[in-house]
Amino acid sequence: MFTERLDLRLLAPIALVCLILVAASVFGALYLSHLHVNVSEVLSENVRSTRVAARLEAATEGLMTLLRNLPAAPDDEVRQRNLALDGLVEEAQNLANHESELDLVRRIAEGRDRYHTDHARGKRGPDLADTLEHTVLAPTVELRKYNLAQIEQSDRENLAVVDTLRRGMLVVGIGGSMGGLALGYHMARRLRHSISQLSVRIRDAAGRLNRDLGSVTVEKEGGLTELDRQMGHVLEQISHTVDQLQQREHEILRAEQLAAVGQLAAGVAHELRNPLMSIKMLVQTGLEGDPPSGMPPEDLRVVEAEVRRMEGYIRTFLDFARPPRSERRSADMGEVVRRAVTLTEGRARRQGVVLDTRLPPEPVVLEIDPEQVQQVLVNLLLNALDALPGGGAVEVVVAPPAEGRPVEVRVRDDGPGIDPPVLARLFEPFVTGREDGVGLGLSICKRLVEAHGGEIRADPAPGGGTVVSFTLPAAPGV
Repeated sequence: MFTERLDLRLLAPIALVCLILVAASVFGALYLSHLHVNVSEVLSENVRSTRVAARLEAATEGLMTLLRNLPAAPDDEVRQRNLALDGLVEEAQNLANHESELDLVRRIAEGRDRYHTDHARGKRGPDLADTLEHTVLAPTVELRKYNLAQIEQSDRENLAVVDTLRRGMLVVGIGGSMGGLALGYHMARRLRHSISQLSVRIRDAAGRLNRDLGSVTVEKEGGLTELDRQMGHVLEQISHTVDQLQQREHEILRAEQLAAVGQLAAGVAHELRNPLMSIKMLVQTGLEGDPPSGMPPEDLRVVEAEVRRMEGYIRTFLDFARPPRSERRSADMGEVVRRAVTLTEGRARRQGVVLDTRLPPEPVVLEIDPEQVQQVLVNLLLNALDALPGGGAVEVVVAPPAEGRPVEVRVRDDGPGIDPPVLARLFEPFVTGREDGVGLGLSICKRLVEAHGGEIRADPAPGGGTVVSFTLPAAPGV
């Protein structure tokens, strides 16, 4: 049934846009957070500097008041005020980080040092207060005003960051919404186009079914639910058509079997007619005369040979009609090849044919019927010897097994080869390239190989001759 699922081509744009939006949002958030953290750190530093400057200004004014109002100020109280002043100057030095701020703090430190020098020389009262006012208090007031200006600037920068953040979120929100709408519209158009194309293909399939079945109607309009219903209807029709085709295939197979039986009967009649004619003529000759003279030993030997020939034909026809049941077991393919070569090497020696066997160094163990596979090999070797009446070479090769691939056996001769029209139909019943051949040997070989799950084929050999090869499935674990 039809599944409501978007393929990769539809999901890719959505995923891409989502990734872009997420990346933009993450980058914007991280960037704005970085700006906000920097502005906050600067603002905090400026606030601390301003507080220190304000405390330094207050401490300086308090010390000036003490020196002016109490000309003979107690040394302990002045000493404590001086220590507090020194501590605030050092704190201001530690917080200064701009050129203007560093210059002001340097002036304050120099003024403080000058004040301590005058105090050490015995200077007292208003004179020391005037020194503090001009050398320490004045730059301290400038420092406080400078830090206040820095605070105002940091506040403006912070407001600008917040405004940028607000506009960025607005752009992302509006852009994401508009992009989602545009992408949704685009995806809807593509999906509708895909549905239309699928509908056309369904209508085409329905039209093809209409030639043998009834009307199958598929409408273009409608959503996925309607398309699913139409697909279900078409699949029902296809299932019905498949059932009819299978029934027709069975009928065709039966007709082919009957045709093969007819061919077999015609072949039997043709092949048995000549031996029977010879036997008939010899028997009629032996019955002539009064009394009949009988049959001489020479005629009896001819009759026996013809009867044996008819037995061979009948055995071949029976093998074709009812091939023996396979009895599979583990067997070494190399040993099967060696037995087949042993059975044919006597004839090969008489014809002057060299048999060259090439086997893998390791045993090739297969689950086969060794007698049937040996029958295939003997038949192929005899056919190769038939092609070399005046001598030649026949090569039998067992290809080394490879993982996941069947074992291949090749029988090659260097004879004159087979005509292409005959080669194309070589494994069909009653097709042969020899005048005295029946044309069933290779057909039987084909049936035996296919019964083992393999394939057989014949091809012209490079350089002349014919190579017949067949495959057998490798044993599990090979």
